Amino acid sequence: MTLIDEIRAIPFEDHHVHAPEKGHELDIPHFRRPFTESALPEVWAGPYGSQLAYRWMIRELAKLLDVEPDEATVLATRNAYNETAYHRMLAESINLGDSYADYLFALDASFSPLEWSELLGRRVHKLLRVEVFVEQQWESCPTLDDALQQLTDEITNAPPAELVGLKSIAGYRVGLDIEAPSASQRRKAALSYARFRQDKADGRPARIDDKVLVDTIVWTAFEAAAPKALPVQFHVALGDDDIVLTKNDPSLMRALLKHEPFRSVPIVLLHCYPYHRTAGYLATLYPNVYVDLGLTIPNIGHGSARVLAETLELTPVEQLLASTDGHMIPEFQWFGVHVWHWALDKVLTELIDDGVIDASEALGIASAAMRDNTRRIYPVSANG
Repeated sequence: MTLIDEIRAIPFEDHHVHAPEKGHELDIPHFRRPFTESALPEVWAGPYGSQLAYRWMIRELAKLLDVEPDEATVLATRNAYNETAYHRMLAESINLGDSYADYLFALDASFSPLEWSELLGRRVHKLLRVEVFVEQQWESCPTLDDALQQLTDEITNAPPAELVGLKSIAGYRVGLDIEAPSASQRRKAALSYARFRQDKADGRPARIDDKVLVDTIVWTAFEAAAPKALPVQFHVALGDDDIVLTKNDPSLMRALLKHEPFRSVPIVLLHCYPYHRTAGYLATLYPNVYVDLGLTIPNIGHGSARVLAETLELTPVEQLLASTDGHMIPEFQWFGVHVWHWALDKVLTELIDDGVIDASEALGIASAAMRDNTRRIYPVSANG
């Protein structure tokens, strides 16, 4: 067997992914949409069809479907498939293991974890998006203290089989400079929460995007996660179109990283590009920091091997995780695993050729990134 065959034989545990949206038949703009974080339909319908990673996905999917590598032909062929058979085919062709779904993302539009598990024929585990959870409880939680207690109870009382990790979107809402809330900040957060609830009650568009309130929610989530050593994921660097990239640098997270009571919490840095080297540096300083390149891989396509090699310059192998950030369409997860296989083969082969590692070590690195590290830090039973 070649190295890439051995890599493909390792089940890919996708610890950072979202259930696809319901509705099997797609048009071209919505087939392209996951490859850009733009919210503008004219981007999906326009020049993004020429983006190299997307064109690569069309080519690889055409091979799987045994059709010409033409966008319209590939789309028509996949639309004609039975939905369940199509999901199963994609999962089996990449040797997909378990998926770990942030189920509060696009909740109304997407399959539930149970529905998606049945489509895949594989287990789907749940992660809790903490800011959105607090938003959803606004009617039953009249005060911030009530909301934080509800969040704490949700984390503390959930059996491991029902909740395997948390996710924060602080990087999207306010940035990653998260601070421990002082008494005065807690009072400001309470006022911010009251304004948020009033907006919701009055029917105005509202979300939690005040820094002192987000900081308070994240700190509370960590306090609940620490006794259970429950991983917390953070979106870092590139992502939604409302972020300020300079505020999404993971080196801004020092208050969380230096807080001794939180050292039991695996902190998982997602996306990371273009701060992947910074993330690797943080992993050398803090053993509970894990570096993931989901969304970066597959979005940068042919650049994935270069970025993976740069990430491995500093990141300890035991602190590297592989994921796809699959969302909206099942092909995004499928292609993400394909690109991970390609990038790992390319990087590890070069390291073997340079005498840095041997073939056995190369396979161990691939296994650690795609499966073993995920299984070690998330509270998932191997058998069910």
